[in-house]
Amino acid sequence: MFSNCVKLMLVFVALQVISACETVRECEPNCPTDEEVLARAGAVRLEAQQVKDRVTGKTEEWVHGGAYYHPDGRLEVKWRKVRYKGSWEVSADGTLCYQLPRWQRRCHFYMDKMGEVYLLDEGRNIGVRSTYDGNRLVSLGRYETGLDRKK
Repeated sequence: MFSNCVKLMLVFVALQVISACETVRECEPNCPTDEEVLARAGAVRLEAQQVKDRVTGKTEEWVHGGAYYHPDGRLEVKWRKVRYKGSWEVSADGTLCYQLPRWQRRCHFYMDKMGEVYLLDEGRNIGVRSTYDGNRLVSLGRYETGLDRKK
């Protein structure tokens, strides 16, 4: 009886995986980007001043780290438990670009859909978990490293 249940469950999982693959193939190679999907849903891209107001003097918490945007254009990032210092700027079209040592220059932009703000990088919504006033990188506990601990 147990082996029949396991076999049935494996067949069910396999069918789900095949179904998911077929769904993905339906639109390839012209699948819409997250930006296109959000725009169709009514989201609008933030303008340069809106982006500056959103990040200047604030900490963004990301899935694997976060960033603090100093008002003078300096940037502190904590990514996968490693700290980096660099710089950031916002272009006229609202694109935020940053440069960190040993990283290529990266750029992203934000879209707002009825008050919910999305961070898009290379056409994908990578999201922001939270935004805090001030430099809160140290308080992002699960990212804490030896650099942050008081001795």
